[in-house]
Amino acid sequence: MLRKLGLAITYFIASVYILSILSPAIYCLQHGCRGPEGDAFMPAFFLTPVGAIATAFSLRNAIQQVRKRQPWSWVFWPLAIIFAIVLLGAIAFIGLLIYQLSIHR
Repeated sequence: MLRKLGLAITYFIASVYILSILSPAIYCLQHGCRGPEGDAFMPAFFLTPVGAIATAFSLRNAIQQVRKRQPWSWVFWPLAIIFAIVLLGAIAFIGLLIYQLSIHR
């Protein structure tokens, strides 16, 4: 029971993290971001450490569910792909942040 609650919480945090990235990105694609409109991405930047960890645990669970080969395991394929893309993006963002911070010293 506690494990299922933990998984539900990680899926929720990962969903909020993905939505905090997608919402401003869609707005910027439609209207074009200039100047301070980029501040809409601040919640995603704030949630990066927690969101990346929750996304990693959610990806692990999705891959385990796909491996079980149950009749409904096809639901986890799109989730695994989305979680993997978001996790790679978060890793790239953290790497770019470390690179920029070390270059500008």
